[in-house]
Amino acid sequence: MPFIAHVLIVSRSVSKSTPLDDPKFIPVAADVGTEEGRRTVRDEVEKLDKPLRFLVHSAGTIDPIKSILDVTQDELRKALTVNLEGPVLLTTALYPSMSKNAMPGRVLHVSSGAAHGPPPVGWAAYGISKAGFYQAFKTLDKEFVHLGGKVRVGSFKPGVVDTDMQGTIRSARPGEMPVVGNFHNMKKNAVTEEEDGAGASVARPPPEGALDSPDNVAFFAEWLLLGPDEEEFANRDDPNEYDIRNSELFANWIPQQNLPKD
Repeated sequence: MPFIAHVLIVSRSVSKSTPLDDPKFIPVAADVGTEEGRRTVRDEVEKLDKPLRFLVHSAGTIDPIKSILDVTQDELRKALTVNLEGPVLLTTALYPSMSKNAMPGRVLHVSSGAAHGPPPVGWAAYGISKAGFYQAFKTLDKEFVHLGGKVRVGSFKPGVVDTDMQGTIRSARPGEMPVVGNFHNMKKNAVTEEEDGAGASVARPPPEGALDSPDNVAFFAEWLLLGPDEEEFANRDDPNEYDIRNSELFANWIPQQNLPKD
C-alpha cells in the first residue's frame, strides 16, 4: 500500500529498537488488554497528527488448551481480555481519530471458525472469547452506523495459518485436545515459498489440508480493506463473515494466473 504514510505495529514484544524493513513501520510496545496499553497506542496515533484510516485486530491467544472443567477464572479472564475486551476497547479508544477521515475508517477483525459452533475439545476459552469477538464485530458496526457511519467494522475467517499459535496447538497433549494430530498433519503438508514457486509476493488459493502462510492471508485482508464498498466491507446483510476459503471471492484478490483451473 504505497499511499499509506505510516503503519503502527502494536505488540507486547516489540520495541523502538526492533529492526523493520521500511521507515513507515512504527513499532509500538503496548499490551492492548490494559488501559495503559490502549492509552499508549492512542497517544502514538495522535503524534501522527492525521486521522487513523485502518485498524486491524489480529492478536489472539489459544491458551489455555484444556477441558472446560479445568479452566480457571484467571485463565478464562485472560482469554477474554486478549481476544475480546482489548480489541473492543482499543477500537472505541481510537474511534475519535478514525471518525475524522474524509472516507469512513475501517476496523477489520481477524476472526476464527471457532466463533461459530462448538470448537474442538480443549478450545473452550478460545471458542467462547472468539464468539464474543464475532458479536462485537456486528455490534460495533451497527452502533457506528447509528452514529453516522464514519467508521465501519468488518470481519473475516483466515483459515488455518502457520503462526506461533499453531506451534502452541501442536504442543498440546492428545488427552487435552484429541484432534491435535490433524494440526501436525497440516504442518507437514504446508508448502514452503521455495516449493510453491510463486513466492510470498503473489496471492494464491488457500491450500486444502495444510497451513496457509501469513503473507497469503495479508493479501486477502488488503482486498477487504481497500476493495469492497462500505456495506460490502461490513457484510451487513449476511449473518456470517468473510471466509478466505470462499472460492467465489478468489478473483477479487488472487491474480488470474493463480486462480484454480476449471
